[in-house]
Amino acid sequence: MALSAALTPEGDRFAVELVNEGDEPVRFSTATMLGSAAFELRDDGGRPVPLGPPPMPPSDLAAGMVELAPGAATTLTFGRAELLPDRPPPGRHRLRFAADAPALEDAWSGRIESPWVELRP
Repeated sequence: MALSAALTPEGDRFAVELVNEGDEPVRFSTATMLGSAAFELRDDGGRPVPLGPPPMPPSDLAAGMVELAPGAATTLTFGRAELLPDRPPPGRHRLRFAADAPALEDAWSGRIESPWVELRP
């Protein structure tokens, strides 16, 4: 299994492209990849900075099921306001997508992380 993630800030939202870089199809759930629960924010010193309140997980984790063929991608989008309702404190910050796909029958589970991106105020 070779899922990769790329995070792109796009104005008032963030786009996360998940790509299956493996040779086999991969099936996983995005149901828990929600809002602030799916990201990490660090200040210039590498210290964690709190994000907005985490959303309630859905009752049906299979509802967010995605299957990607080899080389295929899907994009998740997140509003900047849901992650950073009060904007980060002054200074330089970096953000990354860091989410867990839940363990469900016949589906891949594990952590998917993007490289860090610098946030511009």
